[in-house]
Amino acid sequence: MFVAGGVYSRRPDGDLCYDGERPGPGWHDHGHFPRWLWMLQAGQLVRRRLWKQRWFDPKTGGTVHNRPPDDAAQVWSCTLIVLLKLWAWIDGGSLLVGHEVVPELETHGGFRTVQRWGGRAAARADEALHYIRLSVIERSEPRPVEQLFPSGLDPPESLLRRRWRRPLEIRRLWQALAWLFGGAIALSTPASLLLAEARGRMSATEASFPI
Repeated sequence: MFVAGGVYSRRPDGDLCYDGERPGPGWHDHGHFPRWLWMLQAGQLVRRRLWKQRWFDPKTGGTVHNRPPDDAAQVWSCTLIVLLKLWAWIDGGSLLVGHEVVPELETHGGFRTVQRWGGRAAARADEALHYIRLSVIERSEPRPVEQLFPSGLDPPESLLRRRWRRPLEIRRLWQALAWLFGGAIALSTPASLLLAEARGRMSATEASFPI
């Protein structure tokens, strides 16, 4: 979906490439470097090599690189996979077989790994909710966004009854995921593209989205 949306280009060898934007007028092209990432392709779990643009500042001798919208720091799965796993955990109540939206993910990511992802995402739940909500609202115009979610977006009682270390942040994270996946269904728009648009609203200095 990111290839179709123009976020990535495809190299002659089949690898993906992300160029991003030059950090400033004084930065020079410093080549690309690879990063392996688990992704979903036609509902199948695949491991793809992604090449990211590196830039060099001759004044300071420093380098930076452009981070794609679905590449979270120190996470080896794309952001969409992370959020699908978190949705199964938060909304479904467990990571048992049969709770995954995408069956391929049932054996991907152990419980402790998903808990770690959840802690990072919950800490930025307000930020995630804000940017995802803006992306969904923009795509829904001129239709009132209330028509997308006639029943509202309040977390279910089953979630509220569970004991969370940070219940308010988990509630906000549930709402962010509900906006993302509910919006994708209502608007017939891939969740990957909504994520890319939400990430694009963030400033260049902010960390990867949403964890």
